[in-house]
Amino acid sequence: MDVVAPPDRYGDVLAAYLQDPGEQALYDASLLSQDLVQLGVGPEEIVALHMEALDQALEGFTPREQARCVGHAHQFLLEVMIAYGLTYREFLEMKVRERDTAEAQAVQERTELLATVAHEMRTPLTAALGTLDLARRDLVSGRTDRLVPWLGTTRDALHRLSRLTADIARASMGEPPELIHAPHDLSEVVAEACAWAEGAAAEKGLTLICDDALPSVPIVGDADALLSVFGNLLANAIRYTPAGGSITVTCGHTDGEAWMGVADTGIGMTPEVQERIFEKFFRAREARDVEAQGLGLGLALVQELVQAHGGRVEVKSAPGQGTTFRVLLPQGTDAPEEDVHEYSRA
Repeated sequence: MDVVAPPDRYGDVLAAYLQDPGEQALYDASLLSQDLVQLGVGPEEIVALHMEALDQALEGFTPREQARCVGHAHQFLLEVMIAYGLTYREFLEMKVRERDTAEAQAVQERTELLATVAHEMRTPLTAALGTLDLARRDLVSGRTDRLVPWLGTTRDALHRLSRLTADIARASMGEPPELIHAPHDLSEVVAEACAWAEGAAAEKGLTLICDDALPSVPIVGDADALLSVFGNLLANAIRYTPAGGSITVTCGHTDGEAWMGVADTGIGMTPEVQERIFEKFFRAREARDVEAQGLGLGLALVQELVQAHGGRVEVKSAPGQGTTFRVLLPQGTDAPEEDVHEYSRA
């Protein structure tokens, strides 16, 4: 790595955040992201830099203190990556204005792709942060029986983050993310997405209805891409459902199609909003009132990835009456004629 100042400063800023995880340290992290963009440090280098700095910062801490610090460290990395994605988008938009129309269009398309992938990095980072927090609570209370599965979920989330950084590297060279179609069990992919969402739902006081005993629903597709689809739908349901509400995940297959559904008791949408929700960077006023931050890319990515699998997305919603999204995909072979299952994880 040729750059010197920001990597050296990364460790100092991270150490300061672990000592006092306040707003000033997060602001310093956003400034650090701007320097990293300007110096051309890539996402994979940032992740490596973060892990190296974290190892140094944890020296001298007790195991219990290390568990607490690891959770804070993932929140710090999440903020750095979000700021990095937004800054990189602004950087490319500045370049767009300097070029002629034809070249500007190509750069704009790449900008949107990079912003989409950067947006997707939030899902595994949030999942890792949530499960580490659950592991920390169990460790503090003396319960160690669930630490191994919690850490396994975190490891899976960070592996997916690593694959997403590779997607960003390809996108920076103008290459689209690579989809690898292979046989999978839809129920297993949906169950993994539910496991990632469990912590966020519980933290907000929501009931997530998902079940571990699932029937086999064979499909052919890209597991990472489908996790992005289901993760975005669950994240939106959690984000726009008030505390005390519920989210129900269903899965099944019929008439040669496999499907999964996410139904919430949230704020709902008007017909006018439903017509635009799959547009890139569109966010309804009601959504902005609930959460000011957001790129408006999640549902656009959902539709893009579902269509890449030869499927479609259906939505039913009404203001104040919640929203139901249904993803329909071509079904794999060797499936029974019809099987519908509702998950239950309260």
